[in-house]
Amino acid sequence: MSFFNKPKEPEPVCGGTDSSYDADAPKEILSDDVVFFSATSELNTFDVRESEDEPLSFVSAYAARADGGTFLFLETKRDFRDGSERGWALVKADAFPAIAALTRECALAKSNGRHSVTHGLPQNFGGSVDIRYAGGERISFSDNQSPIISRETGLKIAELFASLMAGERAELPDLSGLRAIRFSEERAADSYTRVTLTLRADGSGEIAKTQRYGGEHVYESASRMEPDEVARMLAGIEEKGVLAWAGLPAGDYPFEPEKRMVFVFDDREIAIPGDLRPPAQIRGGFFDIELEIATKH
Repeated sequence: MSFFNKPKEPEPVCGGTDSSYDADAPKEILSDDVVFFSATSELNTFDVRESEDEPLSFVSAYAARADGGTFLFLETKRDFRDGSERGWALVKADAFPAIAALTRECALAKSNGRHSVTHGLPQNFGGSVDIRYAGGERISFSDNQSPIISRETGLKIAELFASLMAGERAELPDLSGLRAIRFSEERAADSYTRVTLTLRADGSGEIAKTQRYGGEHVYESASRMEPDEVARMLAGIEEKGVLAWAGLPAGDYPFEPEKRMVFVFDDREIAIPGDLRPPAQIRGGFFDIELEIATKH
């Protein structure tokens, strides 16, 4: 059997670790100009004090500049408690000086460049850190097998983000004033899907859809969203903070096809591109709306 005809060996399902280390990744960054922060990790609770009935066992924190301020997200979980606590806030203050100081205090750059993936384990069994600076510097490390930051650092991150999120919030329009949502998906070869959901006073919605698949024919359709469907979708928009995403950084890789959503109010429009990089836990908020107005109806 030739090399070219040799059957491809399956990827490992359980066991086996792929590791990499960038020796050139800086272990100390002098700049304090942080522009993006994301840290998620399980926390070791084996050495907690006996007085701690529910020690912090997981933390996930995110910060990025957005229109009107700083978008913050925090999720924590404690041992012996079902579920986690999570929340987001668009605060007026610049949160990054405090975040940069914490990054330096906790020496998060010391593990920079180390990545490890053990096959067969859940992706979030350990954690990942991604911190970016205005000058291009970056702190990045991950491991899906074990906690990647100390419990002390996790506590400091959780406490800082909780205090930052308690600050004055930037004003967002009330969803009761939402009049329409426009969604577009622009594909190659003059192919597209364009949808407008118009909200009615009775709580229902009317959907007008136009689609083209590269040929000359344009398909048009109309449908109705019942009030309970609209209410469920609006609750998801509020829960996941979709209106606060405007201005968040785009992902590292171009998103194809190009997607965009515009929320129309009486006094303003808020545009949310589909390639933004919000926290992983709420990233599905964009898709949930797309599913409701462009796919299900």
